[in-house]
Amino acid sequence: MELLNKRFNTLFLLFLVISCSANAQERRNETVDALKYIPTLTFQEGGLLKVAEKNFPIPMDFNTTQDANADGEFNPEDNLENMIPLVIGSKLKGTGRTGLENRGPNNQVPAVYFNYAETYSHNVYQYWYYYAENSHLENHEHDWESVFIYERDTVPVIVQITSFGKLKNYGWKEFQQDNGHLVLGVRRGDHSFTTKPKNGVVIRYNGEIHAQEGLLYEGNGLVLPWIVYSSKDYTTNTVFFDETYCTKFYYGDVAYPRSGTELDLVRKAPWRRRRWRRPRKKDE
Repeated sequence: MELLNKRFNTLFLLFLVISCSANAQERRNETVDALKYIPTLTFQEGGLLKVAEKNFPIPMDFNTTQDANADGEFNPEDNLENMIPLVIGSKLKGTGRTGLENRGPNNQVPAVYFNYAETYSHNVYQYWYYYAENSHLENHEHDWESVFIYERDTVPVIVQITSFGKLKNYGWKEFQQDNGHLVLGVRRGDHSFTTKPKNGVVIRYNGEIHAQEGLLYEGNGLVLPWIVYSSKDYTTNTVFFDETYCTKFYYGDVAYPRSGTELDLVRKAPWRRRRWRRPRKKDE
């Protein structure tokens, strides 16, 4: 029995050493440039219903002064009511998505939430886009869409995009390029990504905004560099955000009867999801 105990203790100590070594292992990249693979987005316009895309990627805290749902708090659950459709810019004022007047000033500028992770074989550059609503068939407040770039030996090889609630993998060379950056199509309403560029509003990787055939009341012709948020201190060209600021989003809203009430359909924030910490190529 004593011999078994000694062997157990030895194995346990060996396990601790391996665990500590793994945790202490340095990243392959000491610093990470969040702008390295930031894509150009092109939004769908027209189509069968001839409906324009109404909202674009923005900071989740674009308005922190108006309690639009009258719950006594200033948080992202006011976003659907405060968001002004068909505009891009800072200090915007106007009528909100649900008809509330005198919204703003809103900071509805191009924004993306960035994260970096490493797998055994790849460096993963994650770009998460926040929209105040999904206005497709299953309407709801809040919408998160993501693009993951899997890099191997400094070469981008795999692009993983969200599309209709699923994850799809493509080769880097399957996309058009804009000065070395991906050009992604964004479907109207649900904001699913596609490999084919669209004919509506375009927000380039460098912040150039063009309406093309889309409808844009404010923002056309402006250059508004992307605000890239990151919770990591080793990323560059980023603005720090605190992951504890918001850990969940309620997709329900009285504006969409089928989605429930204001605090229905709870969803984890991206930084609370496993994919944020441990991305996998085989994720679906």
